[in-house]
Amino acid sequence: MNAIEAYIGDLDARLRGPSAAKADLLTEARDGLVDAADAYLAGGVDEAEAERRAVADFGPAELIARDYQAELGLRRDIRVLWELIAGVPLLILAWDLARAFADWSRLGASPSWYHRAIGVADTLAALSPAVAVAGLLAARLLSRRTAGPPVARAVSWTLAAAVGLNLVAVVTYGGATGLLEPARMLVSVPCAVLSGTWILFSMRLTVAARNFGRTTA
Repeated sequence: MNAIEAYIGDLDARLRGPSAAKADLLTEARDGLVDAADAYLAGGVDEAEAERRAVADFGPAELIARDYQAELGLRRDIRVLWELIAGVPLLILAWDLARAFADWSRLGASPSWYHRAIGVADTLAALSPAVAVAGLLAARLLSRRTAGPPVARAVSWTLAAAVGLNLVAVVTYGGATGLLEPARMLVSVPCAVLSGTWILFSMRLTVAARNFGRTTA
């Protein structure tokens, strides 16, 4: 079906996102167009005209692509939010365990400002997955009233807030420790590994949020 395949090819060229999710949307679109064309064929219309009418009924490619792009962004953002919800608490727990079993005897006492800074970072790190969960719940409620770009934007803003909180927490941890005594992050091998892992994880989340912020804007 040349008209249908040309339309699907146009949609494909306009969309940016994970190949599997994009393939699912394009398959749904193709199936819908084929069903519509078959209905016209059953009514006595020739194949070329049936395809043309099916494509016309489906809507302009630029408008459909806009909605599909929002859906792709929504799926990706939700996946990244779940990674944050699972990853940040796990890193917090692992870091606390590593810190509890590390030998701190060779390090001096920490000043009060350092404890306050670490307390702020702890709060920000804990808020990050909490904001992510709240955003997913809000998006689910919003999706019952509307769909498409509004829900995608809500999830995108939630992702930006959650990733931002985590990033500020990591910067606060590292900045305060670097000012006081960088060796504290390397007090044990597990602490050093977890510090690096948390930094890399935060960078990955930030890149994912920025990339899809551009494609859904």
